[in-house]
Parts: sequence; C-alpha cells; structure tokens
Amino acid sequence: MHYKIKLIIIGEAGVGKTSLVKKFISGQFSGDYRASIGTNMFIKEIEVYSNDKIEKISINLWDIAGQERWIKMRNIYYTGTQAALIVGDLSRKRTFEQIEKFWYPDLIKHCGRIPFILVANKTDLNHEISEKEVEFLGKELDAVSVLYASAKTVKNVEKAFKSISKQAIHL
Repeated sequence: MHYKIKLIIIGEAGVGKTSLVKKFISGQFSGDYRASIGTNMFIKEIEVYSNDKIEKISINLWDIAGQERWIKMRNIYYTGTQAALIVGDLSRKRTFEQIEKFWYPDLIKHCGRIPFILVANKTDLNHEISEKEVEFLGKELDAVSVLYASAKTVKNVEKAFKSISKQAIHL
C-alpha cells in the first residue's frame, strides 16, 4: 500500500527546523541562518518497515516559519495536517518554554490531537535545558516520543521523520 501524509515541522525561529528538513530531504547541512518566509513545502518518498512488510509513504512536508509575523497565515498552513514535529533548541531554553506556551496549544487549536514528536535539536551545542526538563515537557504534552537530534551531526534526523510518518499512518 502507498500512503500519503501531510507533516508539519514547527517551533520558534532559529531552532533548526529548516536544517533538519534539508538534511532529511537532500542530505545537506548549512550553518547559515536564513529565516523561512511563510512556509516551505517538500515532498519525499520513504519506506518504513512495519508488521513484516515495507510500506511506502509519500510525505508532503511543510516547514512553517517561526516568526510571529506569520501567525495569521499559520492556520492555513496547518489545514489537513496528520502529524507534526515540534522542535526546540537545546542551547536556548526559551524555545521549549514557547513550545509549551504557544506551539503546542496552537497545534491543538488548528489540528486537534494529532501525533507529534518533540525534537530537542542541536545536541552538538551546549545545553541550556536539561534532558530531565525536556522529558518532563514531552510527557506533559503527551508527545509520542522525545528525540534528541542534530542536523549538523545527522543524529536522529531520519529517525524523527520516519517515526512520525509511521505514527501518522498508525503503524
């Protein structure tokens, strides 16, 4: 069977959403920061192993800008979303506070209770928040899982996208 899903990646500006997406889509990493404008859309075909068979999934991936000026457009970008990655930057504790205060409630408001993974990004940098605090937030928000990732070192990049894609199709 061939599945088609819409997946969004959200979080504060500068947490590394686009870097994670680029690493997943093309295998490239850039240390340059350029703010996303509105949203960037990508399509990627993946294969996941489930119940002794390989399933094909076509991911319609929306990388949604984190800047506040895009807040009025965000509900349009969320339409039809089946799963999400919510990203925080381990080197900036405030980005996790914003997940709790804004990003998670915004996701629930526009998408309902869809599966999401809390991605603690930039494991290659000094941490301003402890793993214990991140794990607590993941449990509090009922995340499917918490993954520690780095687009720079490739840590858990593919795993994050494949895991949430499997959740979206309930495997």
